[in-house]
Amino acid sequence: MAVRGAAARRYAQAVFDIAKESGTLDKWLADLKTMNSLFGDQATVNMLDDPKLTRDAQYKLVDDLVAKVQVDPLMGNFIKLLVQRGRLASLPRIVEIYGEMYNREKGIIIADVTTAVPLDEAHRKEVADRLARITGKTVELRLRIDPSILGGIVTRICDELIDASVASRLAQLAERLT
Repeated sequence: MAVRGAAARRYAQAVFDIAKESGTLDKWLADLKTMNSLFGDQATVNMLDDPKLTRDAQYKLVDDLVAKVQVDPLMGNFIKLLVQRGRLASLPRIVEIYGEMYNREKGIIIADVTTAVPLDEAHRKEVADRLARITGKTVELRLRIDPSILGGIVTRICDELIDASVASRLAQLAERLT
């Protein structure tokens, strides 16, 4: 698995370098996500890895799928390269690593936010804005619902945890009372 991860990192870095040099980081991110939705599942990987398929048949399948969406022509070539080298199964990891590189480049951090109930759009924006002021960076929220926190919010940014949940406060109060 480590070898596959190292290969995915090399491919992601190569794609990132091309995108950065051409000033198309956003387009490549969108295209990679599109390609991942088409080619990132195991059934598609298995179909394209079928030893009965010739290389030309594999490329025709890739071309047929890529033709259904509007992506940069280089993206189809990239998928063909992954197929040729037997690395198509690495595509989801490549997209993930590219996304991390993209976020670093753009000064974006991911905040994992857990609440007891779903947040409406206004509250999401308020949380993102408050976290942006704290961190000095653009913040994207990854939301999760966990009724066991009872209320409030638990946020993890990188390795920092901010626990402002009702469950945590009750546990602190119980500890002080005993």
